[in-house]
Amino acid sequence: MSLQQRTIQRYRQLFPQDTLRETSSRTNIQITRVFRLLNGKTMKVGELEAFEDVINQKLTEKTGPHNIHMILEDALFLLTSEELKQVAQYIERKNQLRRFIRTQFNDTSFNTQIA
Repeated sequence: MSLQQRTIQRYRQLFPQDTLRETSSRTNIQITRVFRLLNGKTMKVGELEAFEDVINQKLTEKTGPHNIHMILEDALFLLTSEELKQVAQYIERKNQLRRFIRTQFNDTSFNTQIA
């Protein structure tokens, strides 16, 4: 899948109900050009940046676990393999810490010692 296709797919995931007029307004790209782009015409760099800007703006508005998959998708595309490895290690450490804390606080002997 090309960068253009991924960008359009992500845009449509974030704005599934957008009409051509709304997409044109959000991206500041002429409506006829938006139609052509959504139907497979090759994007210019500025048009790609316009779509990416709208996507990034929407992602910063949406916080929390419901958009983690989009953040990870961006990371897979943008980060180097070494950076991805570091992110994966960080997430794994956080998961292990959380599991450890949960097992400690769910242990009844531990809870009676605290009380």
